[in-house]
Amino acid sequence: MIILEYNQHLKEADRWKERLEKMTVGFQLLKTSRAVPLLTEGRNKVEGITAINQFLDQYEKDMAEWNQDRCDMWFFDE
Repeated sequence: MIILEYNQHLKEADRWKERLEKMTVGFQLLKTSRAVPLLTEGRNKVEGITAINQFLDQYEKDMAEWNQDRCDMWFFDE
């Protein structure tokens, strides 16, 4: 599960929510008084807007590759 803590006035939060909704991963968004947003995924912790965007970019890429390797490569006889 991805937990994202951010200040309620942070504009990027809406975009992060949209991106997370497109992924097949559990997530929780927490509005806090944090000055710097924090993303936690398991033991991984990422702070800052740029670092969170990079993490999500890589996560989306990894998920797409996993789905391709695991799902799209199976052929069934009809």
